[in-house]
Amino acid sequence: MFDQTLDPIDSCGCGDTGYLSNRSVPIDLRHGVGRVDNVPVYHCRSSVCQEFTLPQIVSRRLEDIAEEMEKIQSTEAVYTWDFHPEKSLDPLQRANALTLLEAFTLQFDKRKYADAQVSLIVPGQAIFFQSTVEDTEYYLLRYEADTRTDGIWFSFLKFYYEEPELTHENFLEWSENGHLKELGRITLDEVEDTLVDEFGE
Repeated sequence: MFDQTLDPIDSCGCGDTGYLSNRSVPIDLRHGVGRVDNVPVYHCRSSVCQEFTLPQIVSRRLEDIAEEMEKIQSTEAVYTWDFHPEKSLDPLQRANALTLLEAFTLQFDKRKYADAQVSLIVPGQAIFFQSTVEDTEYYLLRYEADTRTDGIWFSFLKFYYEEPELTHENFLEWSENGHLKELGRITLDEVEDTLVDEFGE
């Protein structure tokens, strides 16, 4: 059941190439039409296209969210995962944890802060931020798969990158000799506060 992951590219509902992003989605409820915000969808990025495609695992999670909304008679919700992956040797549970981690990283799509903006997301692995003050200044929030500690941990790093375009492949090649300064290690629960402290609202 949990052997799926969220690929960065699939197809939009209009038939064009769809890129994974987040949007508000209407949802039918017994007590009326509701809305769920921050839902991972595939969309072609055209401002005139109203179509999108839901990943299968997202559709299943929306059904659970709809049930929760009906229980409390709500018409609005924010898309979340039950994000409590424990250390486990069970491959299904590990695959589920990976999917949830991918969804967490994708929530940062197009996010902007006062002093930085998201420039690249590697689903389930890393989020790159580019400074809005200094073009060559970047920050990296990278998942650390350290099985010696409980919980979900990230390393928070800073680096300067002077090439014209930052892609994951270019970064991996650059990082073999490039310098990354570790600013700290943070838990999943500390991510939001850390980013606001570093970059502003």
